[in-house]
Amino acid sequence: MKIRFAVDTYIRNIPTTKGNQPLGAIHSGSVIEVESLPARGEALENNDRWYRDKNGWYYWSGRTEIVEETPPTPGETQGGIMVSPAKPPAGIEASQTEGQTGIPVVNPPLANDDAQWPEGEIPEGETRLVPSLAQLLSQERQARSAAVPPAEILESFNVQAEPAPDVKPARNRQAPKPPVPPDTAPLAPKASDQAPAHPVQTWQNPDLRKLNWGVQNYQISRDWWQQRGITGRNVTIAILSTGAPAQHPDLVNRQGNFEFPNDGQTMEDRHGLGTQAAVIAAGSGNAVFGVAPEARLLIAKLGEQDHLITPDAFLSGLQWAIEAGADIIAMLLDYPDLRVEHLDRLQRLVHEAIQRNILLVAPVGTSENKKPESRYPARLTGVLSVGAHDQYRHRCRFSARSYDLDLLAPGEGLLTTGPGQRPTGNLKSTGIAAAFTAGFLALIRQWEVEHGVLSTPDAVFDLLKNTAVSRRSFDKGEDVEYGRGTLNPLEILNQIER
Repeated sequence: MKIRFAVDTYIRNIPTTKGNQPLGAIHSGSVIEVESLPARGEALENNDRWYRDKNGWYYWSGRTEIVEETPPTPGETQGGIMVSPAKPPAGIEASQTEGQTGIPVVNPPLANDDAQWPEGEIPEGETRLVPSLAQLLSQERQARSAAVPPAEILESFNVQAEPAPDVKPARNRQAPKPPVPPDTAPLAPKASDQAPAHPVQTWQNPDLRKLNWGVQNYQISRDWWQQRGITGRNVTIAILSTGAPAQHPDLVNRQGNFEFPNDGQTMEDRHGLGTQAAVIAAGSGNAVFGVAPEARLLIAKLGEQDHLITPDAFLSGLQWAIEAGADIIAMLLDYPDLRVEHLDRLQRLVHEAIQRNILLVAPVGTSENKKPESRYPARLTGVLSVGAHDQYRHRCRFSARSYDLDLLAPGEGLLTTGPGQRPTGNLKSTGIAAAFTAGFLALIRQWEVEHGVLSTPDAVFDLLKNTAVSRRSFDKGEDVEYGRGTLNPLEILNQIER
């Protein structure tokens, strides 16, 4: 179904304005494809229906109308409304959107100053000044720290995941009212709409505000968790990185810790990658759900910073994970080179892991070098080499090019929690994509165990590579930017259930 916007309207990652920074804005007159059944969310001007597009983004349905015709080309008019050309979000080059349906995003000024907008240009309702997408996704500035509302907002407002009846929203033709818009003075929900004081959120009925875009866009919560009860249960994932703080509420399923060289002391994570990756893989949903919310976790702290982890620390952590009974090991490191003695020991450990049917995953590398690079341990046979893609299925700029790259997985702008335990966007590291893949491998392993099947690591990795969505005309395996393509959970599900 297609809808047309009568006013400039915000783009949201969840159907509410409360504690939720907009991702951008869409031009008046723009026509986009959305799901035919609106979702229910926050009521603005007594209208609680929101549309969801193919990216998993939400738009308040007020001041929209349903259209069936093909949208006009940029510059043409339709119904007296000039349709603005589609613009990619800030940080996305125009060439990256070629061949796709344009996502018309406005890049407003970075400063939060309403005076920068001419009076009347941004109407009230779901239309206020927003930061640019580049600013929101800037992890260094932590601009997306409010991607999910704080706990007190989650407790005071409940967004219903069930779709509303398929009705045409009434177009509001009244002039904007003078009071402060809902963004700064939210309407108080009715008593009947209030959520319980402490709502219980589980993978069986997950709050959309606790799901990252990868889990949502890939329909993992629906197809794997809810319909089949596949959540990574009884599967153990080891995360080898910068550790994770003890008692982190999103990591309640951790089964063991290891710290090099002082094993046994209280673990902290001063960098954040280890914690974020563990939550991406198997967050239990206190604030954020991971891909496999019931998977068990083994957490290894091998150094204070990911780029300062020594080969000796890495090899000790890998040996610990193997002996601790990990089913999947996410080795979140990338070394341009290794000394002969380290490489020999690494190859022996990789061989031992494969003999034990352990799935090994590693990031292709975090680098913007245009030349193909080979990093350890991702380049080794028997290790799945994973790069990062964004919500548009484009390779992230920080994801290294490599002839050893197998595939890309979600790795940018993902909702997670760090050592501070508050929702935030992920660090720009291909280690996050490797952690996402490790969580997904836990779903596959649980399905296999429950159906009496246990594939070899090579067979599992071939399944992922052969079902990957290729975006290029290159022969598979020759694309240094995409490898075999992007992860394809739906097709993998179709394959294993045949």
